[in-house]
Amino acid sequence: MSSSVAVLAALTVATGVVAPGTAIAAPAGSSSSVAQTPDEVRTNAAAVVGLTITPELLRLSENDFVYAIYQAAKRQGEIALEVQYAALDAYNRGWTSSFLQTGIYEAHQRDLDREALYQVRRTERQPAAALLGFELTSILLAQDDKNFVFALWERAARGSFVRAAAGTVFSGTPAEHKDFIVRGIFVEHQRDVDAAKEAAEKEAAEKKLRDARVKAAAVVGMDPALAAQLTDEWFVQQIVTGGLVSQDSEVWYRAYLSRTPEQWRAFIDTGIFEAAAKDKVNAIKVRAAAVVGIEAGYARYLEEGPLVREIWNRARAGSQVQAAARRALDSGSPAQWRIFLETDIFAAAEADRR
Repeated sequence: MSSSVAVLAALTVATGVVAPGTAIAAPAGSSSSVAQTPDEVRTNAAAVVGLTITPELLRLSENDFVYAIYQAAKRQGEIALEVQYAALDAYNRGWTSSFLQTGIYEAHQRDLDREALYQVRRTERQPAAALLGFELTSILLAQDDKNFVFALWERAARGSFVRAAAGTVFSGTPAEHKDFIVRGIFVEHQRDVDAAKEAAEKEAAEKKLRDARVKAAAVVGMDPALAAQLTDEWFVQQIVTGGLVSQDSEVWYRAYLSRTPEQWRAFIDTGIFEAAAKDKVNAIKVRAAAVVGIEAGYARYLEEGPLVREIWNRARAGSQVQAAARRALDSGSPAQWRIFLETDIFAAAEADRR
């Protein structure tokens, strides 16, 4: 027993709690000669905290027995907080008999009442806590609904609908606090989800538009960074007024004719590429037509087949150019017309100069 007293005395130094076996002043109206509580009272009190009664426990002084109950309650943790507090208070203040007879049961009932309240709050609050990704601690369970709403406000993302609504509801009525916890937060969270989805879709759409402008910009040598920043309208206007292409080109002409948002978008998505392809063909036609002196505007106006015929008509009779044009015409093949305009006419013209 002396070793036990020494250990508990050491506990007194560490915790500030007077340990069993330590001499303390008896409380007013009591003395060390007061009869100890019966074994039945001790046994019933011990059962509250799951303490198994042994002969050794029953031989302890009343103070030491109450301290043993405190230790058992402490091992139970938060579910026996009130019993812990009451046992320590009884031990230190000398009302151990009253504690064993009634105080422990009153404290235990407070523990049960608190746990019942916490269970209700846990059921109500756990979904909201999980939604915002934080643990529902006993400290949060001890808070009333208003302060729990504040805790939600603290943990919600800045700028979110949840945070804004929590800030508004905080100054509301208890019924509004409860409604926000069990229902309102999820409504606001859905608004956040919808807003995030809408923002993502908007960003994806804007990126698609930016990428299309950058791709189109490569056709006319526009700075891609500039193209990404411009609106569709100003992108088209940059082509019309920025000197990027000749005003007699199909690209410039198609850009010039684009006057509405739908036309700007169609030009950027497909029109500029179609026009550039046509400009490429026109360049081939103009270069080939120049061999026999056909004016550039007229050459651009003619389709490839008619242009080959016009070259045949204007070529010097009996020349290699005229002969090559005749062969292309007789083939009836658009592919042969293109070959003639791209290469054969120049090989024939070179042969004529020899």
